[in-house]
Amino acid sequence: MNKTLVTCLSPDGEALLSLLSAADPSAAKASSSMLKSWNPSSQTPCSWEGITCSPQNRVISLSLPNTFLNLSSLPPQLSSLSSLQLLNLSSTNISGTIPPSFGQLAHLRLLDLSSNSLTGSIPQELGQLSLLQFLFLNSNRLTGKIPPQLANLTSLQVFCLQDNLINGSIPSQLGSLVSLQEFRVGGNPYLTGEIPPQLGLLTNLTTFGAAATGLSGLIPPTLGNLINLQTLAIYDTEVSGSIPPELGLCLELRNLYLHMNKLTGSIPPQLGKLQKLTSLLLWGNALTGPIPAEISNCSALVVLDASANDLSGEIPGDLGKLVVLEQLHLSDNLLTGLIPWQLSNCTTLTALQLDKNQFSGMVPWQVGNLKYLQSFFLWGNSVSGTIPSSFGNCTELYALDLSRNKLTGSIPEEIFGLKKLSKLLLLGNSLTGGLPRSVANCQSLVRLRLGENQLSGQIPKEIGQLQNLVFLDLYMNHFSGGLPSEIANVTVLELLDVHNNHLTGEIPSQLGELVNLEQLDLSRNSLTGEIPWSFGNFSYLNKLILNNNLLTGSIPKSIRNLQKLTLLDLSYNSLSGGIPPEIGYVSSLTISLDLSSNSLTGEIPETLSRLTQLQSLDVSHNMLYGRIKVLGSLTSLTSLNISCNNFSGAIPVTTLIRKNGLKSAKTIALMSVILASVTIALVASWILVTRNHRYIVEKSSGTLASSPGAEDFSYPWTFIPFQKLNFTIDNILDCLKDENVIGKGCSGVVYKAEMPNGELIAVKKLWKTKRDEEPAVDSFAAEIQILGHIRHRNIVKLLGYCSNKTVKLLLYNYISNGNLQQLLQGNRNLDWETRYKIAVGAVESQVGDGLHIVEWVKKKMGSFEPAVSILDSKLQGLPDQMVQEMLQTLGIAMFCVNSSPAERPTMKEVIALLMEVKSPPEEWGKTSQPLIKQSSNQS
Repeated sequence: MNKTLVTCLSPDGEALLSLLSAADPSAAKASSSMLKSWNPSSQTPCSWEGITCSPQNRVISLSLPNTFLNLSSLPPQLSSLSSLQLLNLSSTNISGTIPPSFGQLAHLRLLDLSSNSLTGSIPQELGQLSLLQFLFLNSNRLTGKIPPQLANLTSLQVFCLQDNLINGSIPSQLGSLVSLQEFRVGGNPYLTGEIPPQLGLLTNLTTFGAAATGLSGLIPPTLGNLINLQTLAIYDTEVSGSIPPELGLCLELRNLYLHMNKLTGSIPPQLGKLQKLTSLLLWGNALTGPIPAEISNCSALVVLDASANDLSGEIPGDLGKLVVLEQLHLSDNLLTGLIPWQLSNCTTLTALQLDKNQFSGMVPWQVGNLKYLQSFFLWGNSVSGTIPSSFGNCTELYALDLSRNKLTGSIPEEIFGLKKLSKLLLLGNSLTGGLPRSVANCQSLVRLRLGENQLSGQIPKEIGQLQNLVFLDLYMNHFSGGLPSEIANVTVLELLDVHNNHLTGEIPSQLGELVNLEQLDLSRNSLTGEIPWSFGNFSYLNKLILNNNLLTGSIPKSIRNLQKLTLLDLSYNSLSGGIPPEIGYVSSLTISLDLSSNSLTGEIPETLSRLTQLQSLDVSHNMLYGRIKVLGSLTSLTSLNISCNNFSGAIPVTTLIRKNGLKSAKTIALMSVILASVTIALVASWILVTRNHRYIVEKSSGTLASSPGAEDFSYPWTFIPFQKLNFTIDNILDCLKDENVIGKGCSGVVYKAEMPNGELIAVKKLWKTKRDEEPAVDSFAAEIQILGHIRHRNIVKLLGYCSNKTVKLLLYNYISNGNLQQLLQGNRNLDWETRYKIAVGAVESQVGDGLHIVEWVKKKMGSFEPAVSILDSKLQGLPDQMVQEMLQTLGIAMFCVNSSPAERPTMKEVIALLMEVKSPPEEWGKTSQPLIKQSSNQS
């Protein structure tokens, strides 16, 4: 009789097969190279891939990292592997929860479930694994609190819990894990509370990471007991108070990351004892006081970043002792004094960033000793003297930014001999001389920004040899002669800005070959001739600004090809002919179309009705005629000026006019408002015609004034009240004295004025602008008629306005406890309901803490919460690059609402900043993690 041999799989093998049954079948096929050896017919699983057995054929190790199992849950059957010592299922695409039954794996020494999609809380039963040495639960979606029962894991050496959604606080009981060497809980934004002082008992700890959490309170001085600590990463948290001097006792410390917190007080000189310290990152706090000279004793220091604080005093010359220092970032502080020449002893420096401080004196010539220097930022200081020619010795230099200082003299030719220089920014100094022809030697230049200086001579045609140049800024200098046609050879050029110079001659038609151009500004020169037809090749152009030149001829019909154009300004030229119908097909025109102050004739083409997204239209001071019915289709307009033409026919009742409150059930009321508006508009037009005629005559004769001159209260005055007033212009003028000033702001100075009958009013005298910078069409006169009809609890009531040839006055109700800041900031631009709603929304308490939105954002940013928390929660999950672009845009917005008017950027600067938001990653500022943090850049 034959006997049949029957074999069956061991219980351990059956438990392992539960992984296959729970896995996605297609995933198992994809992982066939790993799992094809898992044969259910085997007697034991000991020969299976990823399995290790004991001599008794018991499974002691299950390790399948980076195997795409795609498990919807971890099978609880695995807990029957009672001899299991190692369980590694990291990066296997597991979801579901961690089975509490895993607490039965009594022999487990390593549990790695990292980089999966696990949810739910950490089972407290894991606290039963008394032999566990390594616990990796990081990079999942775990929630709930850290179980205090984990304090029973007395053998634990590594505990990684970073990048989850854990909440609650760090249990103080974890101070009993005396074997712990690595403790990482960073990247849990909902982890709150204070850092337990008991963690100072973990004397074997080498790494403590708690970055990007909601932890608050003080950094415990007991951390000074961690004599083996090598990395302390507590950044991007709510931690406050001072840096504990006791950290100077952590003599093994290599990396101290305390940036982006709420830390105050001074930098402890005791940190100078850390002779093994290589990285000290303190940026983005509110630290005060000087930089301790004792830091120079940290002889191993490679990176020192204390930027974006309130540090004061001078840079200690002793920092020159840091002979292995590679990066020194002290930007955005209150540092004063000279730049110490001793820094040139730090011969390994690659990045030296001292921008946005109050440094004075000269740039030390010894900077040329820094042979490895790659970036040098000094913009936004008060440094004077000349640019050292020794920069030519810094052969590794790729970015040099000395903008916004008081530098004089010429640009050293040696700089253009640098073969790696990519960015040269010298904006806003007092540099003289010409741009040398040797600029052509610097073939690596990507950005050349020399605006707002006193450079003169011709723009060298050799610029055309810079084949990598993307940005060319030469605006507000004294360059003369023609615009070289050779610039057209720089085919990668995206921005060309030469406005406010003395350029003459015709615009080279070859510029049309710059097919990558996104912004072209040739305004405020003396360019002649016609607008080249070749400009129609600019398929990426979004801004074309040619105003205030001597251009003639017609507007080329090729303008139709500019399908990305958002702003077109051709004002103040001598253009003739009609408005080409082709402009109506540039559907991208959304910001502004300004054709004012030319010699255009004919009717407004019907095709302009297609520009339904256009916000501002100005065709004033031309010779246009016919009906304006087409304007009724421009439903997005917030600003319109058609004055000083020969239009006829009815005024279209547009959607905007209806929104503006002119639609009424009572015809009499409607007609009254229209009549009042037309009357004021006629007066305003008379003022505008007079001023424009004078402007054109003065411009053509070269006698246009450039300085505001003395105050002029002379007659005749125009006085238009919006209600019956019991005082005269003389009564108002008598009160415009220094002793009556009650405030000054970005748009004017406000006086308290008492009228003869005892009535109090507030008079705002608007600041005068330079005549060569203001348009002849005065929007003041056109907009106050609207303000006269606006009534809202948050808008101060406008009583009327007065003006003579140089002074403009707005008259308001005087409110003794009212919002003076509202008067100072002005509300001239509330000319249509759309903009009016935006302005009112910004001051009403519609966000948290009873704050208007500007104050709320400032508070959030000042709190050093994770910047992304300001964004709508629906946006926070977008790709990182998009989030970074949104945060950069937010930063630009915060520049625009600076409490100091002088610090707010011009619209041109805002445009330039917004253009840079889409820059490649190497252009980004301090938005990434510490060791890959890029340099801050002004532009």
